Amino acid sequence: MPFYLLSWHGALAGYTGLRLHPVSFAQSFMRGTTPATLDEQSGVLNPGGAFAKAEAIENFAGRPLVSIRAGTGYLSSRDQNVFDVVPLCATWERFLLLPPELLPILRDLTEQEWYQGTRFVGRATCAEHHLQLGGHKWPAEQLQAERTKDTITLWSETLPEKVTFTVCPSRILSGLMEDALHLLQTNILRPATTPWATLDDLREQILRLSVTPRDTGTCVQLARLCALFGQWELANGCLTTARQHDTRPELQWMAAVLALRTKNYDTAATLMEQALTTRYPDRDIGTLLAPLVARQKAGESALLLVPSALSSVGLPAFETPFDTLLVPMRLAPKNGPDIRRIYSSLFEQAFQKLDTENRLRLLTAEARLNGLSWWEELGLGHTSWLAGLQAEADEHYAIARKLAVQENMAPAPYDQGVFSWLSTQECGRLASRAIPDVTGVANWQWHFSMPEEQPSTCLAFACTGQHFDLVPGLVLSLIHACREDRSAGKIQLCLGVANPTVDQLTFLSTVSEWLENHATTLRLSFGHGETRSDATMLEPALRYLILPDIAAQFRVPVLIGDCAGYFPANFVSLLRDMKAHATYGFDLTQFDDNGQQQYGTPWSMNTALAYFGEAELVPAIAAFMSDYLNTVCSPGNPYHTDMDRCALAQVFRRFVRSRWAQLSIRFLNDGPPLLVMPQHGQTGLVTPDDVLNDLKAYTR
Repeated sequence: MPFYLLSWHGALAGYTGLRLHPVSFAQSFMRGTTPATLDEQSGVLNPGGAFAKAEAIENFAGRPLVSIRAGTGYLSSRDQNVFDVVPLCATWERFLLLPPELLPILRDLTEQEWYQGTRFVGRATCAEHHLQLGGHKWPAEQLQAERTKDTITLWSETLPEKVTFTVCPSRILSGLMEDALHLLQTNILRPATTPWATLDDLREQILRLSVTPRDTGTCVQLARLCALFGQWELANGCLTTARQHDTRPELQWMAAVLALRTKNYDTAATLMEQALTTRYPDRDIGTLLAPLVARQKAGESALLLVPSALSSVGLPAFETPFDTLLVPMRLAPKNGPDIRRIYSSLFEQAFQKLDTENRLRLLTAEARLNGLSWWEELGLGHTSWLAGLQAEADEHYAIARKLAVQENMAPAPYDQGVFSWLSTQECGRLASRAIPDVTGVANWQWHFSMPEEQPSTCLAFACTGQHFDLVPGLVLSLIHACREDRSAGKIQLCLGVANPTVDQLTFLSTVSEWLENHATTLRLSFGHGETRSDATMLEPALRYLILPDIAAQFRVPVLIGDCAGYFPANFVSLLRDMKAHATYGFDLTQFDDNGQQQYGTPWSMNTALAYFGEAELVPAIAAFMSDYLNTVCSPGNPYHTDMDRCALAQVFRRFVRSRWAQLSIRFLNDGPPLLVMPQHGQTGLVTPDDVLNDLKAYTR
């Protein structure tokens, strides 16, 4: 029987034509390459027997080793790729006689990649006349093997324990990839059905998986993409394949999500429970999970409640690529209000992450799956608003508000401005009727410091007595700025305080009198009183509610700001520059140079600072804002979040945006700030005594 000749370095001796060289196991099957063989009975080499002969090595560890000799020269394998002829034959330069039936097995083991159980072990190597794979080592000539479709089991005479390996990629995974390719080739997939994936995404994952089929992460991504395109069976196959080699609880959770999406509620419940108990083996969460598992088995989408349930006991939830499969999703008819609430929140979060094109895909899919809902109408409103379709946006916002109230649902905080949003038509009717003073600010008592001449600018700020600790720092920074530069003329600081204490009013009176008596360019006027509505809720809007009283006294440009800020040392020069070159000033981070909002919501406009430079329009703007805020601050409105932002956005649209080309608008988010907003926790560092001591020191 002929035997192949295996070198110490794991290559066969072979010929291409008359060139003798090392040959890999795979090359030995190629046309034009002939592995050298040795007939055990005759001792003849083929080819090459005419000039070389094999000399057996007796009793060398019981292994069939030979040297190849011609005259005084010996064939030597210097490394895996080079043969040479040497005068002496060392032990490692001898060749091992290899049975021919092992050649296909060795080729597959060294050319393909393998798993041992769930552990990836890569390709086998052949060195020192042994086969090595996954930490195991067998004498090459003794190797025994059993093959199935995807597995191979190895052992030897001296190592009889059988070890099984699984090929990578398996035939199942290869078939799944072929199915995915077929979908692409036949144009079955409809990319417009999902906002989360494109056909190019699918092509990329197939490419990645074809390069590294061992990568379970890529296999998971392929499963996700198949699911997003509605190919549920293919998605399940890919995920099942990944789970065979990755036992982390995250993949169990993904399988639960997939089961939920395919309405296998019992399976989803079982996998959900397994994933969580596997992830938290040392925590007793059975009581926490039991009602959720029961609801999931009963046909509710209780899996959506798991993150909040885990959060309630201080445990983090899963974050996996399959989260995108939860939105959009057809809601089960049995779902309780808590599940609908969670789903609506997930929808809002998903909507915020997408561009306009994919938002439309999301909205279309959501309407098809679940029909009319407040979250879908809210998304349509945002999309219409950014497209400049304000009438359509107003209509969608009105429907969203009505449906949310009917369901007793609250949008995410960044979307609760919908409850304070008045349509263009409603805004147009404000001036035609008497709006009652719901807030109570119109009845505040004012102490105006009236200079002999009108000031050049008014600064309007307001807060509650609870947050009065912000005021001393604001006042002191302005006093210092006006001392440094008097070039902007007289400045009137108007402060409104809701529910102040006696000490707070005493401080304001003292500062106001000092400024009057010392002929500075700065004056302080202040108003105070109670509010009929919750003062904390109303606080962001107070600075706008005091505008009518200010406009009645001073017909000058107004800068409106947040008490949490402070004025920079060069504030006066910045103010002078803005008044000389700008008609209005807003923080327009979300707007382009043409005044068109590019992202966000109508009520996401920053209200930290705004400048109204058309003095003749300030009374009208003040009246509009007061009417707007007193309208939305009604007892029938369940939420008053962002009503100040809503009012400012409508002022911008009504008084500024419509005349954009004729006005000079300063983007307050660009350039040096006129009002510095400190980091959270750095406010209230200046006390009233600090201000009074500064004034005393300056007097001396």
